[in-house]
Amino acid sequence: MSEKRQYHGLDVTKVILAVLVSARHVIQIFYPAESKWRMVIGGWLSNLAVPGFFVMAGFLLFRKVENGRTRKDQAIIKAYCLRIAKLALIWSVLYLPIEALNWLGKGISLKEWALYYMKNFFFSHPMPQLWFLPALLTACLLVWLGCFAGMKIWQILTVGWILFLIGYVGDNSYWAGRLPLKMQDILGIYSRTFITMRNGVFYGTFYVAVGLWIAKAKKQIPFWPAVLGFLISVLAMYAEVDRFGNTNMVLTAAPAAFFMVSAALRVTWKDRKIYSRLRSMSQWIYLSHVYFIHLFSLTAKWNPIPLTKKGIMVSVFAPMVVFCAVMVWLSEHRRFSWLKKLV
Repeated sequence: MSEKRQYHGLDVTKVILAVLVSARHVIQIFYPAESKWRMVIGGWLSNLAVPGFFVMAGFLLFRKVENGRTRKDQAIIKAYCLRIAKLALIWSVLYLPIEALNWLGKGISLKEWALYYMKNFFFSHPMPQLWFLPALLTACLLVWLGCFAGMKIWQILTVGWILFLIGYVGDNSYWAGRLPLKMQDILGIYSRTFITMRNGVFYGTFYVAVGLWIAKAKKQIPFWPAVLGFLISVLAMYAEVDRFGNTNMVLTAAPAAFFMVSAALRVTWKDRKIYSRLRSMSQWIYLSHVYFIHLFSLTAKWNPIPLTKKGIMVSVFAPMVVFCAVMVWLSEHRRFSWLKKLV
């Protein structure tokens, strides 16, 4: 089992990815269709985030696990999954006021809204970023079950890749529209029932398995070859998004995420408190940013900042960053240490 170690490169990467996710949601809601940022951030760079989060989570979890079969391994998996489940429940409760406003705005009955919410909660999530938590929980369990069943890493990766390809085709209108009609009918039935293929089964399993692979690899890719592989993959991502109109599951994000995490793991900086704070900041930004999007929407008519694209981004990010920094600072004090349980 690997010794305890801090990965400062991952901490910095997480913050960058959390900012990209937040910017993506701001752009999708407030920026006009012709804005170049809808492509650059909303369609291209932000699609690094979820694959990167899955891979890093898989690496950090499975580096602590030997083979998935021992009692200690099972205790580690259980504790991790319970933590993710608690986060999903806590933040779902924290976002209920926004869900209540959404319900009032839709003009539907409480029963209809409750059924809609429950279906979205289990198969996706009403909040655009919280779907990741149940997806991560599902993916980690599936990868662990593969380990527990005695599957080799390459076998788990292969199964994950097949699932990812199915999700990639089903999630993308370009490819889904070219399927035989019977397969399109089956995909329609699936979508009406399970809403999306962007979940832990079709999306997360492969990337968490990539994290497992990196965690158990005897040798890691050197820094500069990893950086080169990342840059080439990111350029390929742009070409793919531009050609096929992907907005969620991007095929070339797979090598990009692999090389990105591999490069981040090669970073060796001296231990400083700033890195653990950045790690916490990334979690606060990711989990809380939708609140600040709604806060901006509710207060836009009183906002003294010009409502340009730049002004909107500043109006969302300035209070969000201050809030998240304060939460991190408070959580370091004994009286407010309970805040750590929220991330």
